[in-house]
Amino acid sequence: MSDPVFGDQQVEFPVEVHFRIVARAETAVTARIHTAADELGVRDLLKPGNASTSGNYHSHQLSLTVESKERMQEIDQTFRAVDGVKMVL
Repeated sequence: MSDPVFGDQQVEFPVEVHFRIVARAETAVTARIHTAADELGVRDLLKPGNASTSGNYHSHQLSLTVESKERMQEIDQTFRAVDGVKMVL
């Protein structure tokens, strides 16, 4: 059975992963993203990304090596749960 995250591709851990977190461009949302990153222990790896043309959204980038599928999913789900985050890629 294939995993929807990986499709039919076999992934070997540890693996380098790159997350892009797209969120509303609001100070409070950015603060919540930073709090989530602190809780995950990845705050020092979180980098600012690009702003949308309209300025309503901005992105944050996170690149790190994860040791397991569970850890990768934990990071993904934690950022998706932040109020104001529109998507995690």
